Amino acid sequence: MPSISGMTNGTFFADSPVVVNVTGLQWPPSSPFNVVFVEVTDNDGNVFGKFHADTGGQTSHEFDISSALQAMWAEEDFSNEVDGANSAAGSTTDVSKPRGFRPYSIKVYREYINTDGAFERTPEETLSGGSCCIGGMTEWERSVIGDGGNKQATAVTGSTVFGNASTKPGSPEHVGSGSITSKVAIDSENTNSTFYGVSSGHAPTVLRDSQPYVDFLFLNRRGAVETCSGLTKEAMDIAVETKKYGRVERPSFAPSRSVMAIGSDGRRSWNMSSGYVTSEWAEWWTMEFLAGKRKRWWMRYPLYSTDGRYVPVIVEPAKKQTDIYDRAKQNMPHVDFTVTLALEG
Repeated sequence: MPSISGMTNGTFFADSPVVVNVTGLQWPPSSPFNVVFVEVTDNDGNVFGKFHADTGGQTSHEFDISSALQAMWAEEDFSNEVDGANSAAGSTTDVSKPRGFRPYSIKVYREYINTDGAFERTPEETLSGGSCCIGGMTEWERSVIGDGGNKQATAVTGSTVFGNASTKPGSPEHVGSGSITSKVAIDSENTNSTFYGVSSGHAPTVLRDSQPYVDFLFLNRRGAVETCSGLTKEAMDIAVETKKYGRVERPSFAPSRSVMAIGSDGRRSWNMSSGYVTSEWAEWWTMEFLAGKRKRWWMRYPLYSTDGRYVPVIVEPAKKQTDIYDRAKQNMPHVDFTVTLALEG
């Protein structure tokens, strides 16, 4: 009977390589092919990934099932965290929103030609008990935590990543005087986002500024929704698109409608900036906020409003290349980007 190792020794980050090893495979010596099949399912039996390989008669084979785990999170709705951030704004208490890990199971079966020359498929064998969370780890993190690149360093265990799930630098963060702040953590069952209003009494390592900052939520690479604040460059564009199409009509003296113009809804966009920051923070704004693997952002809108709400937006770099530092210049770096409402109208 085959067995599977590498799925129950931690909660895996779905966006990192997740390697399971199927061992104990037995094959008839005369079979021309020896194929092992692996299916990744949730607890309801829904299949999110199918993998197979001809083992060549080997008794074990490894599979990277991360694509299946990513599929489990593909349609995830983050309204829970967004509602928490909206509730925290102007509140005197903090608001916590946990996001539970996703359980999964693995089914294994084999196909081969038996000693009688007939095709044979073995019954499915199921191993349950796996769990995964949204997000991932960098090659550097896996190498350091895994002591030389151990493939299982993609798992969350009590000795590695439990605790702080933020990717921000340890130096103070600049936020506006009315900005909410956040703390994100990973415990034994959840990825948890806690949001703090200005009057909640929470004092994270932030420098509050009297300038009007724009508040954002975003999904960091470890799968946690946290906050950050940027500066608007006082530039807003509204694009209105008009579509034309031809229409065949009989000639008449009435106004011609052979060409019609239909106006579509406009989209609002703003030019924004991180403001002047250290090179460490400039790298974070570029590599984490702008270049995250899962593109999820929300912005507090209307801007600077005390009763604004977080709405979905699209964030794009203002230019393809960002200069983090230049020793020939004395000024601090800043990261510019464009924000567009992901809503019509």
